[in-house]
Amino acid sequence: MNQKLESLVHRNLIDVTAWGVEGSGGTVTSQDGLTIMISPSTLPFLNAVMRDGPDGDPGELLERARSLFFEQERGFVVYTWPGDPELAQATFGSGMSPVLDRYPEMVCRFPLDPLPGDVREVADEADAAAYWRICDQAYPSIGFPPDLFTDIFPRRLLLEHGRVWACLAYEHGDPAACASLWLTAGSSSSVGFIGWVAALPGTRGRGLAAACTVAATNKAFELGAEIVSLQASAMGEPVYRRLGYDELYAYRLMGAMPPEG
Repeated sequence: MNQKLESLVHRNLIDVTAWGVEGSGGTVTSQDGLTIMISPSTLPFLNAVMRDGPDGDPGELLERARSLFFEQERGFVVYTWPGDPELAQATFGSGMSPVLDRYPEMVCRFPLDPLPGDVREVADEADAAAYWRICDQAYPSIGFPPDLFTDIFPRRLLLEHGRVWACLAYEHGDPAACASLWLTAGSSSSVGFIGWVAALPGTRGRGLAAACTVAATNKAFELGAEIVSLQASAMGEPVYRRLGYDELYAYRLMGAMPPEG
């Protein structure tokens, strides 16, 4: 295990997730190594707690997070991982339950062979709107609510040149799949983050999302990333493995919901 690499990739996930929450109008607070991200959406998956480092009592930190989320009537998830066993233990001690037992953190260490497909960079607001519409149609199959992306993610997020590079794959002249690259500043800047990969349900199995993923991965290396990371759904994991990604470690997402009434 490369603990330095694992910590760097974990820090990158915190940075990118916090950036996305703030960019969509949410709030982010960081104290004692704990980052609490409150999204405009009530979807627990988008309301997250992550910790970078062993500072503070994990049980007390979780109680702080619980108070903040429950005051806003939101459920939330805590990202536990092998690099912080104390936090994982504290989630069980506080009565949290597994939401997702295995959420692989995968990395790519070298540029990939391009795949065939009509892949084009997201260049304007119309392209960005098409990107989020694809996500709106794709992600309900893994439990996301409909219209989430067009409701909370502004188009400008995909047009932050120098920080985000996004692409669409076209089929018969229409956008059908997408992927994006997110580049942070600071300690995790050497990691390129691939996110919100999707394909319209009727076009799955044709390699369109894979072509977008490869394009975004290679763009990360072109722009100076030393390694590229993503978190894989059960649907996406075998695809990413075939492309050249391997698992670095796996998160377990632990969840809590506010009391009813």
